[in-house]
Amino acid sequence: MHVVLAILLLLFNIKRKTWRNIKKHYISILYVAFFNLLYYYICKHFILWDYKSKFLNVRLARGLHLFIIMPLLTLLFLSNVPNSLFKQVLYLSKWVCASATVEWFGLKKFNAIYFLHGWSLKWSILMYVLMYSFSYFVLKNPSLIVTLSACSTVILMVVFKVPIRSEFFLGPIFLAIRKMKLAKKDHQWMKFK
Repeated sequence: MHVVLAILLLLFNIKRKTWRNIKKHYISILYVAFFNLLYYYICKHFILWDYKSKFLNVRLARGLHLFIIMPLLTLLFLSNVPNSLFKQVLYLSKWVCASATVEWFGLKKFNAIYFLHGWSLKWSILMYVLMYSFSYFVLKNPSLIVTLSACSTVILMVVFKVPIRSEFFLGPIFLAIRKMKLAKKDHQWMKFK
């Protein structure tokens, strides 16, 4: 399902010639990618949702969503936002419903996604509302959207009781260095013994 979804989004983007809008929307695309990456960083030991596939390992499925599906989805959404507020609300509603429907099929029919720790489709719908709204408004008022995004992240961490571990503050590079040092100490200890 993941590869089919990526191909369909690519075809929709080609059909609508959205690549013309990349310069206009690249900050919004990077914003969405950053917060998706942040989710995997914060929740690496406490996953709320993740992808499954018979053909792709979990890291490849995540990478496909992070670097291909989400950017294509965001570009497609942003390239056709109408001007009037009423039409924008309808447009947003249509996108949230369509995204939730695709996720429902991925969950119930294709077994391509799963939820843990109390996450549900209702929470996904809220995330789609935030993602599409924030990706649209991030260029209009970046400081407000970054503040709202940070607040949303903290609130969700509290609601889902995401544990904060000491490794969280070190980051992947420092953890790798620390593991290398520990391995070197173990190796030296084994030589000494």
